[in-house]
Amino acid sequence: MANQIKLGGIVLSTMILFRGVRVQSRYTALMKLSLIILFALFFSTEVKGQSTYTADLSSAETPILRDHLKLGTHQNANGDVLDANSLYFTKNGQPWYPVMGEIHFSRYPRAYWEEAILKMKAAGIDVIASYVFWIYHEEEEGHFNWTGDNDLRAFAELCKKHHVFFFARIGPWCHGEVRNGGFPDWLVKKGNTRKNNPAYLSAVQLFYNEVGKQLNGLYFKNGGPVIGTQIENEYRFNNPAGLEHMVTLKEMALKAGIDVPYYTATGWPGSNQMQNELLPVWGAYPEAPWDKKTTKLALSENYLFTALRGDVTIGSDLLGKHAIDTTYKGYRYPYATAEMGGGNQITDHRRPIIQADDVSALSYVKVGSGANLMGYYMFHGGSNPIGKLSTLQESKATKYPNDYPIISYDFLAPIGEWGQIRPSYRSYKVIHSFLNDFGNQLVQYTTSFPNQKPSGSADNSVLRFVVRSKGNSGFVFISNFQRQLVMKDFENVQFGLKLPVGVLTFPEKPITIKKDLQVIFPFNMDLGGVNLKYATAQPLCLVKGKIPMYVFFAPEGIDPEFVFDKTNIKEMKATDGKVLSSLDGYHISNLKPGTACVTEISLSNGSKINVLILSHKQALDAWKGNAFEAERLFISKQELTFPGDSLNIQSTGDPRISFSVYPSITNLVAGKHQLIESADGIFKRHSLNLTPRRLEASFKEVQNISSYQNKGKLVPFDNRDTTAGGLVKTGPQYQTNMVAVAGSRYYSIKLPATLGDLNEAYMKINYTGDTGSLYLNGTLIADDFYSGLAMTVGLKRFIKTGGGKEMLFQIVPLPNEREVFFEDGIRGKMKYSQASLFDVLIVPHYEVVFSSKRSM
Repeated sequence: MANQIKLGGIVLSTMILFRGVRVQSRYTALMKLSLIILFALFFSTEVKGQSTYTADLSSAETPILRDHLKLGTHQNANGDVLDANSLYFTKNGQPWYPVMGEIHFSRYPRAYWEEAILKMKAAGIDVIASYVFWIYHEEEEGHFNWTGDNDLRAFAELCKKHHVFFFARIGPWCHGEVRNGGFPDWLVKKGNTRKNNPAYLSAVQLFYNEVGKQLNGLYFKNGGPVIGTQIENEYRFNNPAGLEHMVTLKEMALKAGIDVPYYTATGWPGSNQMQNELLPVWGAYPEAPWDKKTTKLALSENYLFTALRGDVTIGSDLLGKHAIDTTYKGYRYPYATAEMGGGNQITDHRRPIIQADDVSALSYVKVGSGANLMGYYMFHGGSNPIGKLSTLQESKATKYPNDYPIISYDFLAPIGEWGQIRPSYRSYKVIHSFLNDFGNQLVQYTTSFPNQKPSGSADNSVLRFVVRSKGNSGFVFISNFQRQLVMKDFENVQFGLKLPVGVLTFPEKPITIKKDLQVIFPFNMDLGGVNLKYATAQPLCLVKGKIPMYVFFAPEGIDPEFVFDKTNIKEMKATDGKVLSSLDGYHISNLKPGTACVTEISLSNGSKINVLILSHKQALDAWKGNAFEAERLFISKQELTFPGDSLNIQSTGDPRISFSVYPSITNLVAGKHQLIESADGIFKRHSLNLTPRRLEASFKEVQNISSYQNKGKLVPFDNRDTTAGGLVKTGPQYQTNMVAVAGSRYYSIKLPATLGDLNEAYMKINYTGDTGSLYLNGTLIADDFYSGLAMTVGLKRFIKTGGGKEMLFQIVPLPNEREVFFEDGIRGKMKYSQASLFDVLIVPHYEVVFSSKRSM
């Protein structure tokens, strides 16, 4: 690539190549001097009309410690091995980038566990994590419950069935916005917990023993899915007593048979960084709904590329302010996360709305900053059950800092409380596809921060980027996003990277980085024996086959450009693109991203590879999975899962099912439905039209609620509205059993009699007020803290018992004196003390199961 820089009135024409720097100078005698001057000035030079953002990668290398961590049994009878060094995790001796998502099995109906696991796997999750809440399983001392939705073993077995690993977070204290942080009431009454108190440890050992029995035979060493466990949560062990307690708990877990490759502990609020017993894990959230303020918070530093591994706001509600040392060098553990906020659980006093960019940007930032395990809390929302003795949510009445909904633990997660897919799911799927297929390279790369950095979270004048590299190869990560800050477009952008050998400047044609854009650009990336010098497109995935296909996508607002080294290439052909050949390489431009935008590359050794460039929208709609005895890439607006070796497609609201697939599937059938087939570039498109379903829920205001109240056995009342000092505690006032609350309005909602052949139906309740609570037969089944969004309720779990019956919806008004944080513009939608229901819509959720005649 040619680059011209004026030095003292002399124009030096340079050609920079990935294997080094070749200088073609009009003044050959000045060649060496030119290089010296060029390197000295390069990183402070801005060519007129262009902005060159620079980073020095010449010494990007991290020393790696090995065999120092005290893991559990990490080899099974098949010879499979899981391990970790100080930089990354390994699988069978090869670098591995785990992607972990959390769902709480005991907060989601057992009947839908398998569907939930498949949805998570389709999003690129290969490790599923879950808390094991002590109070859920031993609410009454000595009486353990591992049945129904509490069946830990059954959930782990489903993980094994679908080839995803399982990570058990066993506490004993978990937090998780659960009553007492997960401790049973009887244990709290005994006191003296979370320390090496013999009576406390004795109770913990009994609990651990039960967990160990549940997972017996399912550990990795047995060929099972259970690869790790988190000990405790948010526990300070950067002191001798704290470390002794954590090591004691680990030894107790081992005694209980919980023998796993990886033992972790949260790195916050303070962790010992020299011990070898536990891997510290970190996190970052888009907001802090637990913060006591009811005003807009300061801009989060989580959206800056930094060496900061943790989020100083996590746990501040319980632990107060805590600092994380960012100057620490020589980490003994891979940079791993367990609480990357997939959303946020809203509180009574803070009700943020989390959008897709709010969470996906965190992933780009933390992966770019060096994270080598992405763990999300939560990736799938859920619902709190009502216990035998009490409700099970965190509340101020139980001496915890926040009031949460009694039932809802939706978390605004990528997969919601009712299994609904949010836009963030698709954004996550894009970066996870990259991590799944190219993470084995990425984990070996060291992070180098740019020479130009933003001065802080409020600085939108400097492009936010970082580079991960090893040798001359790497990836440029860009995240031009900051929650609650308007960013700007950066025009005429180029990157100048000082490599161990030479300098790489790209792209040749400067680009514009649009506001809010998150993207990854590769440089000197090996594609099956071919060197990609750079691309202004993001790698998406690799589809294996007779001819491997590397899939990229063009970011919004950027014309994709590819430059290949000519070495090992015999011939190159581009469909929907222009190829220019030079002495040293191929330059591909004028590309039209889409399903036909393929570059065919023939190698000198007789092998071939293909490169496909999709649009950004197609990347969001891309699904990679094993179906019908092959690895395939699908593009669909619908929601895909791959149970076994087949294909399921679900569609929210739209009965028109359509998807394109590569490679094509022979003799595809969808039950009795008529399939329409057509060509779509190199893909084959399949379409069908289901019978549209129109479901209605009629509603009317009710003045007398007596007939809707619970006439049978009452469930335990919530104790968060008890009196203290003669004053009613602030917070939500609705109850588990329908009771009247002053100023409330009530509406009966009649359910459809049946869902027919639908997979699900989502009821959307548009209302304003403080809280919305839904009752069936007088018992609370769903609740919501009003935030400006419609309350969503999945109906399939209720139709069997309540089909055709009436639910009662209660809206408690928002008092004038209540101070609650809402996003901008939300408060304007409602009036103080107003409680109103505007409409109730039911959105059908269709499902089609596909099979192949050949596989039948």
